[in-house]
Amino acid sequence: MDCTNCGAPLPATSNLCTFCDTLNEVDLRGIPRRSGPATEGERNCPQCDQPLAVVGLQVGGGMSVDQCNRCHGLFFDPGELETLIDDSVSHVYEIDFKRLTNLVEEEGPRDLQTVQYVRCPECGKMMNRKSYGPRSGVIVDRCREHGIWLNGRELNLLLKWTKAGGQIHKKETMIREEGMKKLKSEVLKHARASDYMEPRAGFDTSGLFDVVRVLFRLMR
Repeated sequence: MDCTNCGAPLPATSNLCTFCDTLNEVDLRGIPRRSGPATEGERNCPQCDQPLAVVGLQVGGGMSVDQCNRCHGLFFDPGELETLIDDSVSHVYEIDFKRLTNLVEEEGPRDLQTVQYVRCPECGKMMNRKSYGPRSGVIVDRCREHGIWLNGRELNLLLKWTKAGGQIHKKETMIREEGMKKLKSEVLKHARASDYMEPRAGFDTSGLFDVVRVLFRLMR
């Protein structure tokens, strides 16, 4: 992406132009907007503490997001971020693991030791930090009741991640983790049952129960 002021290429991990010091709005560039200017909303930016602007978008049948005019952070109500990503990226059927790895290395967070928790623009409670998806390189700030806060450029990174098959990777990971939970539950159930079951005549179950116990220990 290039600077909207001087045309110079922007750094991979910043929307601040190193040539003219212009802070560029990059996350919503290319996303169709509804006609009319953005209006000032009732929420304040959790980083800059100034009113967030309500921006209407032509996605998901029409939706509005809150954006900070200073840092260009974005706040999405529950479900809005997923809707925007689904509408903006389509026809992705496979995972490009090499591209996902490169995205994290090139545009992911640089200083993982610096952690800043921010408050929800709606309720003022401290939000939880959570990875949006495996290999996404994006740690979102989430309020369970009111939505998700993204820092400047994080939406752009999530769109690139989705184009590289990140959403498919996320779903496969969730399915795999759910399968492991079920397997662990079954192993635990059989391990507990082994303490009360009496073996049938002529059938040695001690070896089977030992295997179940070992499997359970490995998965804890």
